[in-house]
Amino acid sequence: MANEGRGGRLHRGVVVASLMLPVVLLVGMTASGAVAAARAHAATARLATAQDLAHPTKALCKKSSYKIGYDVFSGNQPFAVSLTDGLVNAAKSIGCAQVLKAVDNLNGPVAVGNLKTLLNEGINGFVDFQVLAAYQPAMSKALKAAKIPAVTVVGATLPGFPQVGLAPFQTEMNAAIYMADQAKKRFPGQIPYFLGGAEPTSGAAVLARYLGAVAGIKKAYPNIPKSHIIQVNTEGVATTAYNTTLNALSAVPSGSVVLMQAVNDEDLGGMASAAKSRHIANYLVNSFGGDSYGLAQVCADPTHYVGAWYLDPAGWGPVLLSIVMDEMNGVKVPQNTNIAGYEVTHSTPFLHCK
Repeated sequence: MANEGRGGRLHRGVVVASLMLPVVLLVGMTASGAVAAARAHAATARLATAQDLAHPTKALCKKSSYKIGYDVFSGNQPFAVSLTDGLVNAAKSIGCAQVLKAVDNLNGPVAVGNLKTLLNEGINGFVDFQVLAAYQPAMSKALKAAKIPAVTVVGATLPGFPQVGLAPFQTEMNAAIYMADQAKKRFPGQIPYFLGGAEPTSGAAVLARYLGAVAGIKKAYPNIPKSHIIQVNTEGVATTAYNTTLNALSAVPSGSVVLMQAVNDEDLGGMASAAKSRHIANYLVNSFGGDSYGLAQVCADPTHYVGAWYLDPAGWGPVLLSIVMDEMNGVKVPQNTNIAGYEVTHSTPFLHCK
């Protein structure tokens, strides 16, 4: 992701979701650095009137009913399932919104077709979780022609519409730095190899995750050779991640320390499985996203999983609902809403690891 935090200045404030642990929503923020994030977080105390996107209420029901179309890339990928459940449950909780779901199964033409079907069914708004960048312009064109407000999960950006994302460069960098710090404690004095999972087909918005991870590794190991940083194209599929990582590891010298991070929990799981198959003894991974699969791995394998960067996937749905309903009500919405997240480990209480 080139940087999901681009756009206007901080004009709508900062929203803090009241979750089991705080997940900060950085709304409409351009800076991606840690200093800017810290300033934004501190600003919450001064912004008592900021809109709470994470907790939609019946106050959004300016009309008796709203029909919201929704296309999602998968009906069973854990992050997507959690986000979908959060969206549907939030709509049910306010009572006036109906979500019409369509699944494209990572097929761009199907996603475009799904949108056209939903438009024919008379939707008033649209939530986009289609992740193939090449097909987003066509979807944007169809929505604009029909004058339907929309919001997208980044993923791939939807030209001309607001987006909910995760400050990809910064969050992946923070996660990589945490992993590197653990590696330094476990393997002092050793320069690791870093294998970073990337998903080029989703466009610049997702590629920034890989670039952020590389930046974090370089920050922790300023003298790491270029040959020690290997891009592994996982394309968002665990089996692809496994196979490409298996090939990449064949070039890593025996006995090396190997660090791995990917664009989501399942990709990272495929990469970790490849390390096991190659009988790599000294490898560490840090999951990214914190869906049910990723958190289960953190509990099951603390030797290799240093933790996960937790983005509370179920919490994205209410935010998306708030934004698209505001749009339908004629309310100006932030162009970019970034969910910062935080690191969780085997000892984080809400994971209940044994």
